[in-house]
Amino acid sequence: MKNKRKRRFTKQNNIGYLFVLPFIIGFIFLFMKPMISSLIYSLHEIKMSPDGFDMTYVGLENYRYALFGDAKFVKTLISVLSNTIFKICTMLFLSMFIAILLNQKFYGRVFFRVILFLPVIFSADQVMSMFSVSEGASQITEGENAFVSMTMGATGLVKELIYSFGAFSSVIERFTKYASGVFDLLWDIGIQIILFIIGLQAIPSHLYEVCEMEGATKWETFWKITFPLLSPTILLCLIYSVITYFNSSLNPIVTMINSNMQASIHYAFAQTWFYSLMTLVLVLGIYLIVSRKAIYLD
Repeated sequence: MKNKRKRRFTKQNNIGYLFVLPFIIGFIFLFMKPMISSLIYSLHEIKMSPDGFDMTYVGLENYRYALFGDAKFVKTLISVLSNTIFKICTMLFLSMFIAILLNQKFYGRVFFRVILFLPVIFSADQVMSMFSVSEGASQITEGENAFVSMTMGATGLVKELIYSFGAFSSVIERFTKYASGVFDLLWDIGIQIILFIIGLQAIPSHLYEVCEMEGATKWETFWKITFPLLSPTILLCLIYSVITYFNSSLNPIVTMINSNMQASIHYAFAQTWFYSLMTLVLVLGIYLIVSRKAIYLD
């Protein structure tokens, strides 16, 4: 027991605790009370009255309705879970691929790193919400934003080129959908790219020198050295991507909860807690599975 306690309070661990301390203080003084209040509200039925709010205790009735009474919530939840697996895997593959390219020595790599990190600086969710199309019409006009105007013009030019070759409309729509999906992914993986670059730079260079001396190919070096030693970074990016996607304002579940906040606040709190617990279980499951395969350099 004494040895375990000594390990917990090593110099390296104390630095980690110091970095986490602002979050702990902020959680206690800013988030703990609202969280407890939202949990209490989720166990009640809240109605407006002339004196304020009338709360009636209903237990887990709001949670039962979310699971067995609200077909739309369950259907959307299943859709989000199914889409998460494909999107997260695509985000990890694309961010790792771009990080490997940006980690190479070539002219202008700092410029490209900055370009790919700009969505993080400008808050990707807020910017992407401006590009979203609602009821067949864009929320902003071409004249309101030069970048949007340029993007729409480029999309129109590509469509015209495809039309000129006599392609069918279905091909055009599919191409536009895939191109838009790649654009959305590039706006979502700025942090992951930076993390993968840090992970690549942390791999000792002498390991690559040994592989080169032994005559290993680039492909063999990647699977024997780079990929295994990137496993802690992959775990970190995986957890970060899941949490970011599940809390994104563009997530349909989050949109549904926000709309219920105005109509039925107690049910919205129940949905929030159920969704948060599901996310926590998913993250813990990913951590327990992937961490067993992670390789750490001492």
